[in-house]
Amino acid sequence: MMSDRIARAVGRLKQLAATSSDGQSGMRVDSMIEAVVGPGYDKELEILVSMALTSSSEGMDLDQIAIGILSIEDWRIANS
Repeated sequence: MMSDRIARAVGRLKQLAATSSDGQSGMRVDSMIEAVVGPGYDKELEILVSMALTSSSEGMDLDQIAIGILSIEDWRIANS
């Protein structure tokens, strides 16, 4: 069972995906991060998330993307 925090983040990503399905080839990384953690993120988080997304050869579903972004953000906070 996913936590309420993750469920809310996935819900926001699903809303973003629904509004982004206008023929473009996916969602922008900055838009995904903002949907998950809000507008107060920095460039380092964007770089780390971009690297994680591009390193996934099999692709990720929205749950995995949300969990990944939140995990990277939690790791950064714990190690700062």
